[in-house]
Amino acid sequence: MQRLNALFRPVERYADAVSPKTHGIVAVVSLCSFIGVIVLGFVPVTRQIEMSGYSTSDLQDATSRAEVDTILQALEPVMDHVMLLSVLDYIFILAGFFLFFSLHSIILNTLDSHDRLVLIPKIGMILTISSRLFDSLENLWVILIYTNPEDYATVLISLMNASETVKWTLVRVEYPMLGLAIVLVLLIRFTSLFDGHSEHLR
Repeated sequence: MQRLNALFRPVERYADAVSPKTHGIVAVVSLCSFIGVIVLGFVPVTRQIEMSGYSTSDLQDATSRAEVDTILQALEPVMDHVMLLSVLDYIFILAGFFLFFSLHSIILNTLDSHDRLVLIPKIGMILTISSRLFDSLENLWVILIYTNPEDYATVLISLMNASETVKWTLVRVEYPMLGLAIVLVLLIRFTSLFDGHSEHLR
């Protein structure tokens, strides 16, 4: 139990560092950045890359050196766009981190008096840290591969595949966890409103 508390302590400190209003502002700014990177960055840049016949996701899904080399050769004419996409990916990761952390911080403050329910946003924040870490690592392995196409270490392919697998496994739990936390907050707010209205009628 002490180890669990020690694990949650940093996220609790983050949640308590500023007011829920400030977390709300950070969430809005992060959401705008999150959507902006997708619409103004990922979509047009990915279209340019896909003109080569491949995409960066094809590279991330490749499991052998032969597959990777074939994709790298095809991507060579659009390598500037591939590099730009990697930069945008890190901005996307950062925006997603602050968006999820700020939302969970607001939820954490709302559920603070509920000993068991408060574990949900805390676990959600740990999942966010973990998924963003593996997303960053996956991006790093990809960068190390395409910046040294002639002599990259084959082990980078395995590291890339493993990071991608772990990332998506975490994300599949992370998003529903945030959704569940939001639903709980809405239910608690609605119940409080209903109770307050009932007291007023009495």
